[in-house]
Amino acid sequence: MSSKQTETLSLLGKELGQFLLICGLAFGLMRLTEHYWQDVLTMLGSSAAIMAAMLLVKRSFAVAVTGLAAAVLGPTFAIHAVKAGALSFAAPHLEGIPAWLFPVWGAGGIFFASLYQFLRVLIAQAETLRANDPGSEDS
Repeated sequence: MSSKQTETLSLLGKELGQFLLICGLAFGLMRLTEHYWQDVLTMLGSSAAIMAAMLLVKRSFAVAVTGLAAAVLGPTFAIHAVKAGALSFAAPHLEGIPAWLFPVWGAGGIFFASLYQFLRVLIAQAETLRANDPGSEDS
């Protein structure tokens, strides 16, 4: 195996590890929401901590911007849906939505940005390995 292939697999392993950590944090957030959705302070603090942990795992400006955009846009659309009568929440706190919805949407945005980055690296690395393979028929 060449050094280029080793470097390629190392980058893929790093992205996979980060994505698996993000998946674990997202699963924890889903379980937290399932059990504590009526406890505002627990949900607000825990979901913000999970979102911060996701940002610490990725440490990417693009992922942070995506997470913050989702944290603002998602609840904004939910507020408009509540005002239109298309949606209602059992325990609203702020304009008809729960206050903890902001970091939950933000964590969701970080999850999908991380998924996108992982798939992009996976596809690029697969193409690189296939192009550098001496036995491939496409070369």
